[in-house]
Amino acid sequence: MAWTTPKTDWQVGELVSAGEMNAVSENLAELDRVRKTVAAHTTEDDIAIPHSATFVDIDSNFNLTITTEGGDVLVHFHGVVANKGLKIDVEVDGTLQGDADHGLRYGGVDNEMVSFTHLIQNLSAGSHTFKLQGRNSGTTLRRLAQFWVREI
Repeated sequence: MAWTTPKTDWQVGELVSAGEMNAVSENLAELDRVRKTVAAHTTEDDIAIPHSATFVDIDSNFNLTITTEGGDVLVHFHGVVANKGLKIDVEVDGTLQGDADHGLRYGGVDNEMVSFTHLIQNLSAGSHTFKLQGRNSGTTLRRLAQFWVREI
């Protein structure tokens, strides 16, 4: 289903045809489809994250791909980090989104909840890969951590 440019040259007293109503219905369905473009992953087990001086993929299951219509995307992560601190960032199509040293969020010592929601604006239309990355010195990400991306 694709977007159909709606009729705009209505005349006073003109009746709406079945085809025009169908086009409105299809456009509403298309808007709903776009709004639901989302990818997510929730961990089932703890993940041991090895020491790394640079940002690296936390887990391949946290590499999410969505195809967007172009515009803004929300990125969210929440999880419990144990043992040592973790610097977390998101790489979008090869480009890190946060601060070069600390990423988008730093935290997580002694079973601390770490979370962020980040807005990426004006992302071009097409397929995009979002990778949750970490930089740390030997951390464990507890089970039931969640990472998701959604076009808005």
